Amino acid sequence: MKLMIKDPSGNLREVELKAKTRISATSEDSDIELRDPTILPGFTLDLSLKAMPNGDSVFWYESATDHPPILVGENWGRSGALLEHMEIKLGETTLKFIDQTQTRNTPTFPSRAAHWLTRSETGRKLLWDSFKVADSNLNVYIKGETGTGKEVIAHLVHRWSKRSAGPFIPINCGALAPSLAESELFGHVKGAYTGAEKSRPGAFLRAHSGTLFLDEVADLTMELQVKLLRFLEDGEIRPVGADHLVHSDVRVLCATHKSLVDLVKQGKFRQDLYYRIASVTLSIPNLRSRPEDVELLAKLYSKNLGKLISKMAIRKLQSYAWPGNVRELRHQIEKIVSLIGPFEKVINSTAISFEDGINCENIDATEMMTSGILTIKEAERVLLLKSLNICNGNRTEAARVLGIARSTLFEMLKRHRIHGPKRNYALIA
Repeated sequence: MKLMIKDPSGNLREVELKAKTRISATSEDSDIELRDPTILPGFTLDLSLKAMPNGDSVFWYESATDHPPILVGENWGRSGALLEHMEIKLGETTLKFIDQTQTRNTPTFPSRAAHWLTRSETGRKLLWDSFKVADSNLNVYIKGETGTGKEVIAHLVHRWSKRSAGPFIPINCGALAPSLAESELFGHVKGAYTGAEKSRPGAFLRAHSGTLFLDEVADLTMELQVKLLRFLEDGEIRPVGADHLVHSDVRVLCATHKSLVDLVKQGKFRQDLYYRIASVTLSIPNLRSRPEDVELLAKLYSKNLGKLISKMAIRKLQSYAWPGNVRELRHQIEKIVSLIGPFEKVINSTAISFEDGINCENIDATEMMTSGILTIKEAERVLLLKSLNICNGNRTEAARVLGIARSTLFEMLKRHRIHGPKRNYALIA
């Protein structure tokens, strides 16, 4: 774990954390001195590596009891566990804890932008691709399932770009009323229609010198697709009711959870527009293909709600298909925490129930192969967990059920990162 310190002067310092580290207002008897005159003399903050009830090791903070509580994340306290990217405010000094492998393997996140957190290889590739394309002025098409964080990636592209000082305007095309969609996007002049009592700039003008993010762009009508295409070709728009054209300098990012290629084939989306908006395509990997990110995010959401989560609970979450992706995982953790009550400190696997969701306990082979939700790789993982569940963790029996050699089963378990003693397999499925 690495500690990033932002002094009141704006100077940034990076410090490697030891198993025990003391931070204080003076250099005497401390490992790190705070360069902040607003902090009272005698203040100390101790950081130490501590084993948690769920088997993990985390850094624990404890501040001096004779001083006021400190702000950690969004909560005030004197002691507790720390997660990567969590901030501590001390006077006018900011301390931020960052996992070193995250720092090395992903681009530095820009300020004033949500982080798209990942430990997976595919996730890191997405971030680096986003970082590289941000420097260009090409239009970008972001494709991914519902809940994967398309707007987060779009905002990162904007913040990494040369247009970061300009506005970032997100528009959900699927939420636009058909009668007002054109006005919302292109604006209108006074008297353009009943109720238009004054002129109003549309999203393209509001995003001038910045970035316009059109989410669910596939929901635009054919008429609006034509107008969008014209803008992408010459940068000019005509507000509703106007007799003149208006120029706007905007970079357009588009996203949808649907397949634009399929919609083009069906005649529901213009092929020429597709080529215009998809100068570069960023594909967001779904959550079920990133089990290491399920663990990362589950721990983060649990900690934000004041809970720890057991390793067995993590494995159970990793066995689920997550059709709603990151959004569904966050809601699942919030639901679990609300149900277990304030006195339970650790989320155990018994608290997790997917009800009517898609998981290896309630999906049969026919449904799995015809639903169109799982890829072959994802279906293979579910079959592995399902067979181990049926065979109570007996790997030899599971291999027989699947009709494969025992050595092949071990290779598949390794490839899908399904770990743990065999007696636990029945619990993680």
